[in-house]
Amino acid sequence: MYHKISAELADAWTVTTAQLDAQMKWLIESDYEFVTGAQVLSAAEKGDGLPSRSVLITFDDAYLDNHELAFPLLAKLGLPVVLFVPTAFIGQISSWDYDASPLMNAEQLRAVAASGVELALHSHHHVSYGALTTKLIAEDVQSSVDIMNELGLPFLPALAYPYGRRPRKKSGRLAMEEVLEKAGVKMAFRIGNRINPLTLRQPYEINRLGVRGDESLAVFQRKIKRGRWF
Repeated sequence: MYHKISAELADAWTVTTAQLDAQMKWLIESDYEFVTGAQVLSAAEKGDGLPSRSVLITFDDAYLDNHELAFPLLAKLGLPVVLFVPTAFIGQISSWDYDASPLMNAEQLRAVAASGVELALHSHHHVSYGALTTKLIAEDVQSSVDIMNELGLPFLPALAYPYGRRPRKKSGRLAMEEVLEKAGVKMAFRIGNRINPLTLRQPYEINRLGVRGDESLAVFQRKIKRGRWF
């Protein structure tokens, strides 16, 4: 799970192009198999196992720097990527950030989709689902779906929970999953920082590893192998 990309700056939410390049090349040299969001969706729907050592590259929030810096680098390496889009902020700035940054507009999202980037949902209002009622989650998800359709943006029926959060109680999670299913969303991603089993038995609870720019390549490698760096 990535967020911002910079030519020089590295911090908790920003990875440099040099770091991204080194991480991807290490994965390639280590014989990890890059899969698409569509492959993961198919595996989740059918209950099939994914290829050994599968890796899915995802970006959250649709920062403009992803379009300018990250996706050309990944395309050069021939690697697939999924981009989760918060639809209320298309063409605006990430006002939830401590340092709000420009986000892609609809034209840019169409361009990256045409280049092979898979678009998916990252809610509408970018508000934690852990703090919302089932009714508000339903409204937010439907708004997200409606905006993507209105703008003519192709997207996977997949969602990344804002901040990686969803209802803590089992009853709330089950109600949320019913909402997602009704809206046509077939899989959802949290953070978790755990390695997923290659047979995805819980399609609305898929874990991701958060990648930080203030951590070394060695820490990245340990995360990939263990789920956590320590």
